[in-house]
Amino acid sequence: MYTRILVAIDGSHCSDQALEEAIGIAGPCNAVLELVHVIDSGYEQAEVRAGLVRKGQELLAAAQAQAESRNVRCHVVMVDNILALGDVANQIRQVVEDSHAQLVVIGTHGRRGVTRLLMGSVAEALVRQCKVPVMLVKAPHEA
Repeated sequence: MYTRILVAIDGSHCSDQALEEAIGIAGPCNAVLELVHVIDSGYEQAEVRAGLVRKGQELLAAAQAQAESRNVRCHVVMVDNILALGDVANQIRQVVEDSHAQLVVIGTHGRRGVTRLLMGSVAEALVRQCKVPVMLVKAPHEA
């Protein structure tokens, strides 16, 4: 049984699907959800950065309310110390280790080919880096 499940929240449709899946797993296990949002530090303008932090807080609050409405306990973590491009997966992996999560649930867009190559994949990096199971939740293709 899982006692702590980490789910990455970014406001995308596939992230919403991952949250739903994580809530569905956490409920019967009586597990705590670790809700994580990562702020991209590529923006140095104070107003832009403040907006990203505000948006992150809103996403985490909504995710927390959704989980708690279904009697799932949760803890929120906002990561705001990205050191380099592509560091998002590493920061999430660090939260996984620090929180002692036993399962990671993350949404994936399911990109392939050149799109995946150019954009990279946080989900793919987590699958390779994490020492715990990673569940990929693929959102249905939007029309």
